[in-house]
Amino acid sequence: MNLDEIKSLLENLPESEKQIAIEEWALSTQPLVKARYAIEPDDRSTLSSLEFSRLPQLLVSELKRQRITYEEMAIQIGVSISTFKRLIAEPSSAKAINLHTLLKELGIKVWLEK
Repeated sequence: MNLDEIKSLLENLPESEKQIAIEEWALSTQPLVKARYAIEPDDRSTLSSLEFSRLPQLLVSELKRQRITYEEMAIQIGVSISTFKRLIAEPSSAKAINLHTLLKELGIKVWLEK
């Protein structure tokens, strides 16, 4: 089923059923970007696309928690120290591969959804 078929079916629904379908769909969809990291198996935190601005804080705290310096991590992920600092300061502007490599090294699971 393609998008046009879905739109057509939705348009043919009575108004009350249309509203219910839209609400259920909104509840079942997940944010476009999520990052999960676990400090301990029972202590999980989720970062959605709406909270992406918290990512720099998350990265810094995770580096501190693991006692890893910027220099060590830059070497570990294969980028210069200046690139690494930019990556920490503004992850949304970084290359996806560099951000993914950093998150993977920190043990943070990431997936992207379209």
